[in-house]
Amino acid sequence: MSKHLLRDISNLADQLILIGNRCEDAFGKAIESILARDAESARQIVEGDSVIDALEVQLEESALKILALYAPVASDLRFIVAAIKINNDLERIGDIASSIAKRAIDLDCLKPTSPPLDFAEMAQRTRLMVREAIQCMVQRDEQRARALMAMDDKVDDLNRKILASLEQRMAEEPEAVPALLRWANVARLVERIADYSTNIAEDIIYLEEGDIVRHAN
Repeated sequence: MSKHLLRDISNLADQLILIGNRCEDAFGKAIESILARDAESARQIVEGDSVIDALEVQLEESALKILALYAPVASDLRFIVAAIKINNDLERIGDIASSIAKRAIDLDCLKPTSPPLDFAEMAQRTRLMVREAIQCMVQRDEQRARALMAMDDKVDDLNRKILASLEQRMAEEPEAVPALLRWANVARLVERIADYSTNIAEDIIYLEEGDIVRHAN
């Protein structure tokens, strides 16, 4: 590997970590804003999504430049392919964090309604998955990535539980239906972030082992 290719791949990895940290931070703050009914903080998250979008474009341009300049092969090529895919998943996590923040703004305009009983746990577990996905990238640890994939089942279970409880509450509290519908939407959004974290874990396994495990089950 030439020293220039090594430098550019290292810079690409740094860009990926930067985006990952920003996305985790945006998601965490979105959850905090919706639980605290803090519309002002939520608006800041929505406005900050453009920064993540710009970083995503910048990383993709960097990756394509490396492909054009060096025509990398083997593990270097796998890293760049994985970086492009992970970059896309991270940008979607950022988009979903912005969507959650928008629901926080909506809820602030409605009559206060308590969040679903298991929501805080679901959000906490999902944020841990995002953090683990970033650590898997940093360490290029396929075993840790496999452990991350297994964490998604609990989030799925909590999501189903939350949606069932919200359906029951809608029947019992018709006046709260507008707010409860937004909570249902937020639960689904959090579950999607867990799915994207799982995608990243699958890409780490591809990077390290060359195996495509997506849709393997």
